[in-house]
Amino acid sequence: MKTVIGLVGERLTGKDQAGEYLRQKHQAFYIRYSHILDEILNVLNQPISRMNEINLGKALRELYQKNVLWDGMQKRISESQADLVVIGSIRLQDEFESVKALGAKMIYVTAPLDLRYERSKQRTEKVGEAEQSMDEFTEIERLWTEKEIPKLGAQCDFKIDNIGTEQELYKKLDDIIEKILKS
Repeated sequence: MKTVIGLVGERLTGKDQAGEYLRQKHQAFYIRYSHILDEILNVLNQPISRMNEINLGKALRELYQKNVLWDGMQKRISESQADLVVIGSIRLQDEFESVKALGAKMIYVTAPLDLRYERSKQRTEKVGEAEQSMDEFTEIERLWTEKEIPKLGAQCDFKIDNIGTEQELYKKLDDIIEKILKS
């Protein structure tokens, strides 16, 4: 039986860093919803930007069903041989409930807005993020994909305030993993 962990958190709180750490240190299979969206955008030769991901995700949910991306995630999870599965970038209640239904332990990774904005200036993963003004950055917080995150965070089993160093984040993750694996 696989151990499943779900990562919830606002943009640039360190969810992806946490997922990658768990992949490397604990040989976890790490997947996030944007992996599927980014593959589609790449095939379509479209820029990997937050708005393109949001628009594509919304279109897929409207055209097929709201769980269409979850279906793709489940397919990949079932194909994985890893004992530990980490599902990142959970932003919506239905995504949260789907991951929880696998028996997942949920971790809320959070950080203050101003710190996340400073991190965005260093980021090159998504087109245009490093050049955003604080107003533009804050405006994205109001989008339908972001509004539920604090409410989801309150439903999580664990919370990490990622305001320190990478090593502090990794120590907090290791402590949580130890608790999860012991239970």
